[in-house]
Amino acid sequence: MSESPRLVQTGTVDGNPIEVDVTVLGPAVPVGVTLTADYVLANPRPPGFPFRPGMTGVDSADLDYPRTLPSGTTIELLSCEATALLNAGAATPA
Repeated sequence: MSESPRLVQTGTVDGNPIEVDVTVLGPAVPVGVTLTADYVLANPRPPGFPFRPGMTGVDSADLDYPRTLPSGTTIELLSCEATALLNAGAATPA
C-alpha cells in the first residue's frame, strides 16, 4: 500500500503554485537547480518545511518571504523541492 502525496506549496512560478510532495523528503544531499523562471517563495513558509540547504548560514530575514528568486539563479534545495521545480519546467539541473 502506498501513501498518498502530501503536498505543500512552497511558492509560485508565473502565478502557478509549486507543490512539493513531502511524503519522503529524500536524501539529505542538496540538489542544485538553475531557475528558468522567477520563483516567488511562499509567504509565510509552510509550517515545518525544512530550511533550504542553499540558504544555510544566511540570515533568514534576508532570504525568505517575501522573496523572489530571479530566473537564472542557481540554488541548492532538498530533492523534493528541486523535483517539483524541474517537473514544473521552472528549473534545469545545475
